[in-house]
Amino acid sequence: MLWLLLSCSKTPKTPGVLLVTLDTWRADHFSEALTPEAWAVGERGARFSDAWSPMGLTTPAHATILTGDLPPGHGLRANNHHGYALAEDAVTVAERFREAGWASAAFVSAYPAGPEGGMTQGFEVFSGPDSGERPTAETLAEARAWLDQQGAPWFLWVHAYDPHGPYEPLDWDGEDSDKARYAGEVRQADRLLGPLVREALARGSHVIWTSDHGEVLDEEKCGVQHERSSHEVVLRVPLVVAGPGVSRGPVDRRVGLSEVGPTLLHLAGLEDPRADLFTVERTVWVGESGMCDPRCTSGCAPEGVLGKDRVVHGPDSKLVDRPGVGLLGDHALAPHLLEWPVPSGAPTGTVEADQARALGYMDP
Repeated sequence: MLWLLLSCSKTPKTPGVLLVTLDTWRADHFSEALTPEAWAVGERGARFSDAWSPMGLTTPAHATILTGDLPPGHGLRANNHHGYALAEDAVTVAERFREAGWASAAFVSAYPAGPEGGMTQGFEVFSGPDSGERPTAETLAEARAWLDQQGAPWFLWVHAYDPHGPYEPLDWDGEDSDKARYAGEVRQADRLLGPLVREALARGSHVIWTSDHGEVLDEEKCGVQHERSSHEVVLRVPLVVAGPGVSRGPVDRRVGLSEVGPTLLHLAGLEDPRADLFTVERTVWVGESGMCDPRCTSGCAPEGVLGKDRVVHGPDSKLVDRPGVGLLGDHALAPHLLEWPVPSGAPTGTVEADQARALGYMDP
């Protein structure tokens, strides 16, 4: 790629860059009351109110964050337990940081964000569970221990899985329902992540805090089915950026997780020709569902990871291209589907069904 040939700044703009991803975090569950730690980051920096994920699946969405490419570009159209992984010739932001002499580490809390999806590329240290998930507190303890040993410059990615189903918060407000338990897990993760983020900012570092995708609660039948949905509640995510030189205030321009990677590099003073979160200009967002399940998504076929809805979210309308059904919605948005080819040739899954269920996935 041409951008790999571009020179890098010799003097970092920041002592460190922290990327935090809170799995399955809906945009409408980002508030001063529910997530005060994340909200405080947005108050001292930029808070994006129109940020989007390409898909409601952990592995491909994180691949977009780490490469800056959308799924048709990086090739991951489903999770690693379906057999998908980044190709060795994919270039991640961690590789760019390492080339520039930065220390780099990742501490993740669940298998879908783990090494079998190719997420290790470029990280000197990568820690995550071999299966299932682990407590956020355990992930954070490792991350804090690593950070305490670092001088400058460093790049650190920390991933928390709490809001992902099954919802089992230590406490929650209100009735015993999926909605209340989900909100409880979001609140719990925010509280746990806060001290690490505050420490990074106190060091004069930069922080980007976002999510890979949201969640379905009661917006569509089946419920708790983010992997089956292309609904706005799945594809819209919270996103905040803070640190030296970052202008304060809300940002209402449309951005995507594909701009996170270039932004990480630009904050560090590393050159990259692609638009970042502060320069991109979008009017629509194109994404897709993770899979087809006719019990949840009427008429879709074939079942599984090849029967995906492709969706265009425009400024005031949307269009869904559902295999087995056709175009639903605003047909004027159809030209945007040309940039998002239909997937083919899905690999065979590599994880047993009971292991996938332990992660909160109920694959057809």
